Order: sequence, then structure tokens, then C-alpha cells
Amino acid sequence: MARERKNDPRPYISEVAVSKERPSGGVVAGVTIGMVVLALVVGFVIGFAVFCMMNLSTWLTALLWDGTGGIGGIAWFPLVVCTLGGALIGLWTWWSHDRVKPLEEVMAEFKTTGSYRTNGTWKPVVTFLLPLAFGGSIGFEAGLTGLVTAGCCWIRDKLKAAGLREAAVADVTIAASIAAIFGTPLAGIVAGAESSPSDVADTAAAAETPNVDDYNMRRGVKAVLYTAAAFGAFAGIAAFSTLTGASGGLPRFEPVTAAYAEVLWAVPCLAVAYVMTLIYHGSTRLFTGVSARLGDDMRGIVAKPAIAGLVMGAVACALPYVLFPGEVQSEELMASWTAWTAAALLGTGLLKAAITPMCLNMGWIGGNFFPSIFAGVAAGYGLAAITGADPMLMVTVTTTAFLAGVIRKPLLVLAVLFLCFPIEGLLWMGLAAIVGAALPVPAALQAPEVTEEING
Repeated sequence: MARERKNDPRPYISEVAVSKERPSGGVVAGVTIGMVVLALVVGFVIGFAVFCMMNLSTWLTALLWDGTGGIGGIAWFPLVVCTLGGALIGLWTWWSHDRVKPLEEVMAEFKTTGSYRTNGTWKPVVTFLLPLAFGGSIGFEAGLTGLVTAGCCWIRDKLKAAGLREAAVADVTIAASIAAIFGTPLAGIVAGAESSPSDVADTAAAAETPNVDDYNMRRGVKAVLYTAAAFGAFAGIAAFSTLTGASGGLPRFEPVTAAYAEVLWAVPCLAVAYVMTLIYHGSTRLFTGVSARLGDDMRGIVAKPAIAGLVMGAVACALPYVLFPGEVQSEELMASWTAWTAAALLGTGLLKAAITPMCLNMGWIGGNFFPSIFAGVAAGYGLAAITGADPMLMVTVTTTAFLAGVIRKPLLVLAVLFLCFPIEGLLWMGLAAIVGAALPVPAALQAPEVTEEING
């Protein structure tokens, strides 16, 4: 029996919806033209804003690395810049009490609570830009998704307070963010579906006492709105690129030309990708422990990113492509890999698989998609240089299997990598994604919290 709602200030919840129960809980919502249009508009704005931030980061990176000592070819320049950058990141983290949350954490918090908040407005922007500008082996996606999701949740709450039913469409922001960051609507649709807020568990309680945070949409309606937001974001990217001439995102590789009779060449690719996966997870465990030992007082907060910067800078003096997110470097490598030695290519891929989790656990926090993709590309070209096999086969299988081993979500991996690799490689990608995600990671190489979650 619905309670009395005489003074209920929420006009967007109808009397009929309040009194009806449904198996999944929450308030039933049907898609409307207004919601689709608003999803498109929100997606467009997000796409435009995300590409603006990505290009600002790229500009700052170029200013520091190409406009100063980097242009003179000073061999030890990465060591100095990364170490000083790490110390600056630590001091900023201690002073601001702010940090970039990984993409998985943003999605998990949004899915659990239906909302996401950042520490103020301008502090998160500085926190996002610092590790990228100083050459961190991290991706854009974590910081950008957090910023955009927090901003859109704030807008949604204001619209809900004004009684607008269409405010629920702001819940598709993760779909739009991921679509904009990776430049492919499919990735946004898949990520949005995975991160949508959980339905209310107690249907009777939901029908009895509806709440604005319990406004859940049917799965079909969500799919429509995620799709609209993702394509809106793609339009925002196109508009930004047209107006500024800027570009970004992942490169587009050539299709695989190897015949299916050459399937055995996939075996060394899967083997190397598995080794990289073990290195990635082992490095995560190692530096999680180091981070815990250094503590969270001022000394530890400053020391962690400074030490990581020192290590990363030292490696970059010999292999400079271990730095940066990797989207620009992937395109450069595609054009110049034949001038590299196989050892340098494989070394870059293997070491980047270790340095990225070091950064993520030692204060240089960001995403792991872009650097993991580049690590797979470098290792794949290294295998092609050794074997003489079709380079696109080696790159496609190695990259897909490694990213799947890191993310453990084959469908999301395929959605992201369809931007890089043509549809002709679907069979190779599908095989690699399934195998890469299925190959086990020994408990000894897993971070403690991951081990506890699996064992529980």
C-alpha cells in the first residue's frame, strides 16, 4: 500500500509508478524523445570537453618534453624530469588531499551509489594533468571519466531538485565518457552497461518509499540512452577536431593479411602476452606492498611518486617509449618499427607492462588501457621482427591477449580495440581476448586485495 504523498515534492515520480512493483525494483521508466535528445546533447558536450582536456594534456606534455631539454636530445633528461615530476606530484597530493581514482573505482562507486563526487572543481584538473605532463605511463581514461561523471552527477542532482524526470539521463555519462576517450561508440555502450547503477534490492520498500536515487531504467531503455550518449560524444569529438584541427585517440592499424592456416603464429603471441600479464599483476603486487610500507604520512606520500619517477626516468633514458600513455607512440611505432631492433621492441613492451602498475600504485595514478595497448603493440612488433610473420597478426593477437589479461573483460576489450584493428581480424581478436582473460594469474602474483576477493 503506497503511503500518503500529499506533500511529496518529487513530481517526476507518478502515483502509478509508486504503487506498482516490478521484479528488478525501483521506479519504472520508459524512454522518451526528450530523454534521447538530452542524452545526445549530454554526450556531445562530454565528447567536446573530453577531447579538449586530452589535447590540453598533449600540449602540456609537448611543451615540457619538446620545448625544453627534450629537443636537445639530452640523454639523462627523462631521469631528471620524471624524478622532479614525481616529487611535485607527491607534494601536490599531500597539499590538496586529492587523487585520481582508477576507472574501475569510478565505475564501481557510480554503480553502487548512483553518484560520484570529486574534491572540488579545479584541484582534480591539476591532479589529472600533472602525471600526464611529466611523462607518466598512464592513460587518460581514469581522470577524465571521474571529472566528467562528477560534473554530470552534479547537473543531474540540480535537475532532479527542479523536478525534471529527464534528469535520469545523466546516468549515461560513463558511456559517453568512454566513447569520447577511446573514440568509439561501441566501447561507451559496453562500459555504460557494465557501470549502470544497481537496481534497488527491496522492491516492496522501493514501492513504499520511493527515492530520487532509486530512479532505475529498464535494460532496454538504458541501452537506447547509452547508445545515444555514445554517439553524441562521437559527434562532439568530430566537432572539436573540425574546429581545432586537433586529433587524438588510438591509431588505426592495417588489417591482418595472414591466412588462417598460419594460426600457429598466434601461439608465441599468446605466450608473450601471458608473460606480460604475469609481469603486470606481479608488478601490481610488488608496488602495492612497497606503497603500503612507505605509508601515507607526508614523507610516504612524497616519496612514492618520486621513487617511481626515478625508476621510470632511468629506464626511459634507454627506452624512451616506456613513458607517456602510448596513443601517440603507437602511431609513431607503426611507421618506424622496422628501424628498431627486436630486443628494443620486446624490451619496451615487457618493461612498460611493469612500469604502468608501478605508476598506478606509487602515486602516478591514471588509467591502464592506453599504456597496456601500447605495450602489446611494441611486443607484437618485436615478435614480428624475430619471426618474420605478418606484423599485424602478431600485433593484433599480442595486444588483445595482454589487454584482456589486464582488464579481464573480453567484451570490453574487443569494444575498445575495434577502434584500432579492422573487423577482418575479429576471429584473431576474439580468440586472443578469450584466452587472455581465461589464463590464470597465480595467487602469488596477485595484489592482496584481489586475492582476498577471489578466495572469498
